[in-house]
Amino acid sequence: MSECSPEVARPPAEAAPRPRWLDWRGSGCILVIDDDAAIRSVVARTLTRIGFTSKPVSDGPEAIALFESDPGIYALVLLDFMLPSMNGAEILSRLQRLRPDVRVILMSGLGRHEALSQFGGKGLAGFLQKPFPLDVMVAELRAALEA
Repeated sequence: MSECSPEVARPPAEAAPRPRWLDWRGSGCILVIDDDAAIRSVVARTLTRIGFTSKPVSDGPEAIALFESDPGIYALVLLDFMLPSMNGAEILSRLQRLRPDVRVILMSGLGRHEALSQFGGKGLAGFLQKPFPLDVMVAELRAALEA
C-alpha cells in the first residue's frame, strides 16, 4: 500500500498581465506568405487577436493567384524572403505589378541589411527578422499601416 501526500492548498495563480501589443487594433485582410506552417499559424492567430483577418499561404504561385483575384482587399502582405517555389523578390515584383501601392513587410532569418540588399530598394514597408517576438511584429505592422 502506498502513501499519498495530502493535497496542499495553493493560492490561485496570478493572471499574467495583458501584453501591451494587444492594445493596438487594426482591420482588414493580410496575406501571409511563408513556407513554415508554424509561422503561418502563429502569425494568423496573432493577426486575429488584433482585429485582422488573414489568408495564410505556403508558396509564391498560390500567393500570386490569391492576390491577383482581388488585389484591393489586402491591407498588407507579410512575405517570407526564401520560399521553395519562388524567391521573395520575385513575388514582391509580381505583387507590385498588380498593385503598385501594396504594403509589404519582409520576413527573413537573414539580417536586415543582408535581406534588404537583395531587394534593391523596391519599396518594402518593413522588415521582421526571424524569429521575431509578437510585440515586434505588431509594432512593424502598425508602423507600416499608419505611415
